[in-house]
Amino acid sequence: MVNTTTLSPPMECPEQGAPRSSRLQPVAGPSDTGSSNAMPGTGRTLRTRLRWRRGRQASAVPRLYQATDAAGDGLWDWDMASGAVWYSPRWQTMLGFTPGEVPPHVEFWRSRVHPEDLPLVESVLAAHLSGERPVYECEHRVRTKSGAWLWILDRGRVVTWDEERRPFRMIGTHVDITARKRIEEELAESRLQLDAILDNAPVGVLLVDRDRVIRRVNQSVAATFQHRLEDMVGCSARVIYGDDRVFEELGRRAYPYMQAGGQFDEEVVMRRADGADIRCRLIGRSVKAGDSDRGYVWVVEDVTVRWRAEQALNDRAGFQRVLLDTVPVPIFVQDVMGHYVDANSAFERWMGIDRQALFGRTVFDLAPPHIAEADEAVDKALLADQKPQSYETQLRCADGTLRDVLFSKAVYCRTGGKPAGIVGAVMDISERKHAEQALLERQQLFEQIFVASCAVKLLVDPADGRIVDANPAAAEFYGYPLDRLRSMHVQDINAAPRSVVERDLHHAGSAGQRHFQFRHRLASGEVRDVEVYISNIVVHGRTMLMSLVHDITERCLAADALRRKTRELERSNAELEAFAYVASHDLRQPLRVITSYLTLLERGLGKSLDEEARECIDFARDGAQRMDRLIVDLLEYSRVGRKAKPFRPVPLEEPLRLALLNLEVAVQDAGATVTVDMAGDGAPPMTAGDGVAPAVAGDDNELMRLFQNLIGNAVKYRAPGRPPIVRVAMAADRQDGAAVWRIDIRDNGIGIAAEDRERVFGIFQRLHRRDEYEGTGVGLAVCKKIVEHHGGRLWVDDPPADEADDLRDEDGRPCGSLFRMVLPALDAQGETGGEAPSPP
Repeated sequence: MVNTTTLSPPMECPEQGAPRSSRLQPVAGPSDTGSSNAMPGTGRTLRTRLRWRRGRQASAVPRLYQATDAAGDGLWDWDMASGAVWYSPRWQTMLGFTPGEVPPHVEFWRSRVHPEDLPLVESVLAAHLSGERPVYECEHRVRTKSGAWLWILDRGRVVTWDEERRPFRMIGTHVDITARKRIEEELAESRLQLDAILDNAPVGVLLVDRDRVIRRVNQSVAATFQHRLEDMVGCSARVIYGDDRVFEELGRRAYPYMQAGGQFDEEVVMRRADGADIRCRLIGRSVKAGDSDRGYVWVVEDVTVRWRAEQALNDRAGFQRVLLDTVPVPIFVQDVMGHYVDANSAFERWMGIDRQALFGRTVFDLAPPHIAEADEAVDKALLADQKPQSYETQLRCADGTLRDVLFSKAVYCRTGGKPAGIVGAVMDISERKHAEQALLERQQLFEQIFVASCAVKLLVDPADGRIVDANPAAAEFYGYPLDRLRSMHVQDINAAPRSVVERDLHHAGSAGQRHFQFRHRLASGEVRDVEVYISNIVVHGRTMLMSLVHDITERCLAADALRRKTRELERSNAELEAFAYVASHDLRQPLRVITSYLTLLERGLGKSLDEEARECIDFARDGAQRMDRLIVDLLEYSRVGRKAKPFRPVPLEEPLRLALLNLEVAVQDAGATVTVDMAGDGAPPMTAGDGVAPAVAGDDNELMRLFQNLIGNAVKYRAPGRPPIVRVAMAADRQDGAAVWRIDIRDNGIGIAAEDRERVFGIFQRLHRRDEYEGTGVGLAVCKKIVEHHGGRLWVDDPPADEADDLRDEDGRPCGSLFRMVLPALDAQGETGGEAPSPP
């Protein structure tokens, strides 16, 4: 309520306990007022009736206040002009005051309203006074006498207006709604708690109606099935099932059972939004048994990981069973009481007893008493300290032989660390014992060989280079007495600088290098080239270098002579290649002259030439042209590896596509079909299995000629009446540990006989007459030279038997030829995986 100075307060009426009327009354109706035209005596009757009505109203007001108090509601009557307020006794006791203790003014009420609620109260009251609202009604908090806060439903209405139609008097009630507010807060808190539980539950929760329509769902369900919450609400539960039959069948079984008060619990295959099937555990109950209108609650738990783990566990158990039976070492399992509970096949064979018959027995049933007692004592100690134990003993196996064995035992525990039993393995070490004896004998033999061998041997300490031992052959080679040599250091006999010798000793001691080449100085002062092969041996716990020294002086001299001869040959070959190139190039000029003059001769003689003369001219021209092609092919053959550009990383796709572009006309004329499968995936450009595109280090022009010659031959040497089909396939492979690209070029042509597959790569080698197929017999020789120049290999192989129908002849047999080559592959750093020569 707001105070306004335009209103005057009503006067209290202590005698009646209620306020009396002010000087203004509610506006009277026409029946309450006199008229100047009224008949005599009528005015007195109307005044009597008015007084009677006012008296009746005055007597009814106290009864109304008493009834309101009896109902437990407070009543207030506000004179808005003066701010005086009459508060009913119940209004005062509601706030903890005794009747008459409350000041009769509106400011008292204002001071009791909660400061946070006062702006709202004033705005609602102002809206009523301005006529925007027909009544004043507001819920707010009021401070009691004890300082506590009550929630009040405050209602009121202006009942009297002055002559200027301004509000004059307002009456209202106070209703204590604290209990209702507390219930609402508890309900709101319960709702928030329920929402929090649902939103944070680790499992999914759905509420569906009797028609299996989703009415509520938590975030876990949306995350499990990858749907949005808002999209799931209102949808049929079918959206989370992968199969209609599963949806319908589960509905037939689950809902009648839940309707009867049961709890349904089952694992079902369901489906996520991305189409992936998942395995879920469904737990469902009716909200109220027998009342399907209340709906059903489903708990959904994604158990895909657990299910897969169980499957993996079962697989692992089977794998472990197979593994145990595959292991050749006898293995057994005992419980804490010493009873055998399991064993593998090797143990069965060793003991000559079936594992089923072994179950429940103890070591006393299998071994002599003295061995069984010793074994039992070891097992008790093992169970006590739970530390794995290994010990050697002798055991008689099923064939009756007594063998040396090594028992290895360990305790396996249940969850919580309590011992569950013992796992033991029996290893036959009879051979090891024999090997140890043989090793001792070999050690003695080694010492004798070290001394008696004619090879030069030194035993060197890598820490300081001291020669710990040497054999007589070393003393003879170096020219020092044996005692003197054993007191020297390798630095005394090595002609290299001391720092280099110490570095090499370090490399040899750390097993970083095994082979060295030095120059050693003999006692006579002569320096000899030697190869030293070093191996680490342990002598009394110390690592020593066993050095085997070979005198390679003569070999080094021969190698120097060979290098000089090689350089001379390289120079001579270069001159020969240059000569062949120049000679071949100059040979083409006379051929062009011959061809030109033959043309002039034919043109000049014209029609005077008879048929025989023209045939002679044609033979001469054809011979000149064939000679020119031979020279051109010879030039191309000589250029391979000689005029090559420096090698660079070349994606095989580039020269292959350029070759196909050059052969486009020939392919179309022949009606051929050429397909390319890069790295086995069907379409270039693609990558191999390790993510590296097919690439080599090489010359792109030479690689283009390689593909052009091989594919062109496949198109040219086609079988009559059969459209050519050429298939190029590239795939990653490994040869001798190096990464390579394997390239197959397969066709359905006339093929190459097995006895001719090596000969076709020779220069000027032809398998057909010139009137059958054109060519000079140089193309395949060029291809082989290009492949070898790139560090690869090219050959002709048998067509595979599992060919497609279009690569078979009329009899259903594989036809055509298969050219195969391998080229060193480039890795991600642009380096070749194998040894590939670099261009000169």
